[in-house]
Formats: sequence, C-alpha cells, structure tokens
Amino acid sequence: MTPAAAAPVQVSFCDGMTRVSRHGAAPSAATHTLYAARGEWEPFQIIVSATPELLKSLQVVATAIARHDSEVLLPAPTVLREHYVRVSTSTPRAPLPPGDYPDALVPLDMAGQDFSGSAVVNQPFWVDVFVPYTAAPGAYTGEVRLQMPGGTAVTASYTLKVWDFDLPVVPSLRTSIMTTMRHVAQVHGLEYNDKGPSLAHASLLNAYYDLLAEHRLSVDQIYGSYPDASTGRLDEDKAERALRKHLLHRHCNSIGLPIWPKWPFQDPLGRDREAAMNYVAQWMKLLGKIHCESRGYVIMGDLDEPNDAAAYATVRRWGEFFNEVEKKHGVRVPLHVTEQPAPEKKAWGSLHGAVDIWGPHFSEVWKDMEWAGGGHDIAARRQAGEEVWTYAALVQMPEAWEQQHGRPAQLTCSYPPVWAIDYPPMTHRIVGWLFPRHGITGFDYWDTIYAAEGVDVWTEAGTFKASDGAVYNGDGSFIYPATEKRQGRHAPVASMRLKWLRESVEDYDYLMLARQLGLEDDARRLTVTFARGFGDWDDNSAALMNARQELGALIESVHNRKQTAAPLGGGLR
Repeated sequence: MTPAAAAPVQVSFCDGMTRVSRHGAAPSAATHTLYAARGEWEPFQIIVSATPELLKSLQVVATAIARHDSEVLLPAPTVLREHYVRVSTSTPRAPLPPGDYPDALVPLDMAGQDFSGSAVVNQPFWVDVFVPYTAAPGAYTGEVRLQMPGGTAVTASYTLKVWDFDLPVVPSLRTSIMTTMRHVAQVHGLEYNDKGPSLAHASLLNAYYDLLAEHRLSVDQIYGSYPDASTGRLDEDKAERALRKHLLHRHCNSIGLPIWPKWPFQDPLGRDREAAMNYVAQWMKLLGKIHCESRGYVIMGDLDEPNDAAAYATVRRWGEFFNEVEKKHGVRVPLHVTEQPAPEKKAWGSLHGAVDIWGPHFSEVWKDMEWAGGGHDIAARRQAGEEVWTYAALVQMPEAWEQQHGRPAQLTCSYPPVWAIDYPPMTHRIVGWLFPRHGITGFDYWDTIYAAEGVDVWTEAGTFKASDGAVYNGDGSFIYPATEKRQGRHAPVASMRLKWLRESVEDYDYLMLARQLGLEDDARRLTVTFARGFGDWDDNSAALMNARQELGALIESVHNRKQTAAPLGGGLR
C-alpha cells in the first residue's frame, strides 16, 4: 500500500473466508495473492480501520488488472461494502457467540450502514475478481484506491495468478435454489398478480435469477417457462425464449418443470391426466430442442420430505405419472424428491422406481454412508443409475452421531455442516469437497429471502423461528432484498454466505476437472488433509486454500502437457 499523504487510517487485506469484527484488531496483511482459473470468480477483502466520520466520506475505486510486463488489462473487480447484522439469540448449538456479523454485501452506490462514535472501527470491503475466458495465463497486478477526505489517498495493491485452464462455462454441480415469484413481490412491496408479473416484477425476478447464476447457482423454476394458469396451455415461443436465456445465456445447469398437484391442472393424476402428460412432454421437448434435455427435472414442494405412508403413496403415484410420460412421449422426466433412499419406517413402502433424483439431508448422508451402521443405500441408488443430491436445513444431527459424540452442547468439529450465520464459513464451503466422496452431484436449498414475521433482515440475523422457540440465524436467507424506500432501488443483494456457496461450487469444478484429467488420486490425497467426510472435516480454511492451490497447479500442468502433445498426434487431413 502506498499512501499519497499521511492519514489516520489503517488498510489491510485478508481472504474471503475470514469474517472481520467491527471492533478490535483487524488483519494485518499488507498485500494479497489470488489464484484463479479462466471463468472463475475469486474474492478477497480490504479492511479500512478508521473513525466512523472518516469512513462516511471514504471513496473506494478498483482499477483494471494489469498483466506483468504487458499492456493487457483484465476488467476491474466488483467492490462491495460489508454490512453487519446482529445475532441476538444463538442458533442451536452454535460454536460462535452472539454479536454483529458482516454478511450483506452492498453495492457502493447504496447508502452505507449508519454508525457513529469517535473510536476507530473496521469497515471491510469485499472485492470480487472475475477472470475472463480470454485472459492469458500469468501474473497480474491490481489496485484498489481509497480516497480520503481532504485529498488523502491510499493505494492497495494485490497480485492475481491466472491458471492456464478454464472452469466449465456450465457448472458441474447441479443446484435447485427456491426463490418464488410471490415471495419476491412480497419482500419488495410489489403487487402480485397470479396471471403474470408486472414489468417491474418481471425485471426484479430476472435480477434474482441473474444473481444466482453469477454465483453458479440455479433457481428451481423461471416464470417465463410457465404455462397459462387457467388453461395449462404452453406458449412454446415464449417458453423457449425463457429457457434459452436461462440455460444458454445464464449457463445454468438445472431447471425445474412448473407443475404442482393442482396447477396448472386441477386433477393431473385423474381426469386431467392426458392433458397434463401432454404438457409435461411438450415442455421437456423444448429442452431437447435447445440441446439441454439433460438439465430438466421435476421438483414439487408438496412431495418433499414425505413422512408417513400416505405421503409415500403420493410420491409413488406421481412417479408412475412421470414414468408413463417418458414411455408414451419418449422424453426424460426425472422426479426429484428431498428424501433419503431408505424410508424411516419400512411400513411406508419404497420409493424405488418412482424417484430419479434423491435429496437426503447432510445428516442422512453421514448416517447412510459414513456411520458404521449405515446401509449404503445412496451408493446402491447411484449404481442403479439414479442421481443423489443433498440439502441443508436447520441443525439436524442423527441419533447415532449424538451417541458417538456425547451430545455436545456446541458443535465444534466433525458434524454434518450447518448453514447458519453463527457457524464457521467452512460449513458452507466444505461441501464442494465432500460431495465427490459419495458421488453426490447437486444440492437444494429451500429459500433465499425468507424471514419470520417481524424480522428485519438488514438488522437481525434470526430469520427462522421454530415452534419450540429456537432461532436459526440466516436459515432460508442468502439474499438481502434492497428496496426503493430503503436503499433507493429494488435489487437483490448478495450475502457473504452466497459467495461461499459459489466458491464451493467452483471447488467442485476443480475436483471434476482433476477427475477428467486422471488426477482423482491426487485430488483425494489433497482433500483428506482437511475433509474426510460429512462427519469428519476440519475448520481450517488455510488447509483448503493450500489444497486448492496445489490442485490448480496439477490441473494446469497436466492440461499444458495434453495441449503440447495434441499436435504431435494429429495434423491436417
């Protein structure tokens, strides 16, 4: 960092896996080095420690990133201001204490958080670097300029090492992230129309879809592909445009068919069966038309987490319906249900043959595949040609895990990951390294903008309140809704936790690239240094980053050897 003049301010760096407290000592690193592939996002943080009065007038500008010994420039990174929310009541068994946590990442043109006093405080800024697919490999230097009141400036420099390989344009890890039309309208104070969104509502929905796609995640369904709510008829031209935008322009790897038990047909399993089957086939054939048939699936909230014999019977009826569509119309219609392959009670019967994509909770993956008494049903369903995804929700530890670990009051190590604000960042990022161990190829999440009645997500972290009084901080809430009244415009605002999910998806891409290049043993060797299972991992982000860096170097080396050898075995014909 080079100060243009003396200033009562301290500027330092840290990686994207560190949460900086508002008060107390800030990280002390004077510079930072990033490693990223082409097509990858890689973050870091700049922390400004100064008085609140000085911070109110601070201007932060990131410049284009210059390649060493060249005039080549990469785009300037995105800089976001970190906004703190209060954890007043701890999530059950949380290892971290109540207090203020940085989480929302607010664009710089939105008003900053109001805080006062004369004591020095920390204000972290999140810096998101994207490496274009056109970038040449090698070392680059970037700068972030901090303009203080009175003309004083500080220039903070960092280094970017671009690997000589590409992340896939379409992410390898499949995702289904629920964000509904009705809920988006509700949190932004817009009118909701069952017949279709207004122009303002539609624009906002697309902003949510875009934000998730920028984080290599896919919303579960898109409004543009919906049929007519009153007739069930599909406007093929309109739906195809929406699907092209989502799958080919946004590069999302998954999309759900819009259908529910009573929508858009009142009785799809009975008197409306033929019409409903024709609609399903028509929609799936549109995916085939744009060569994305492998990305379609069906997920229905009414079928998720079946918990008795009647619910299991309903899932089987729907499975039979979609199987019949496949046979009659020659299309693929995979049914995805968030449930483990083995029922809790044998009397409920089996879902084998009805479900194509299973979605056990993180804790059920541990119970089935890692516990000594597990049945390895996940492996059996994969061998049968079915997919297994997984999901996070609340704090759920199996009884077998509790017995093994002595029912700890706080979860400090070796527990199925919990996605809550007052749990370590590693609980979000570790999963990308765990999924390949059990052949898991995707994950679900139940909402991105949920908040219990009366909760202001911009100040309070306690978004989910259970009937027993327990509070789950950040559960169901990965995106902060900025509104015109409060922030000056309607927009979705990312959280740090959403960034950690993006990093996890990119880590999974590294592992899949390594597998394709014959480096699976090396990837496994690096992974086990910090991640050995859903019930055996270390809260050690430094070990993760070291493993990722070594894996990147291995991928680059093998990729370059293959590129060099390719011309020797080919030639023009």
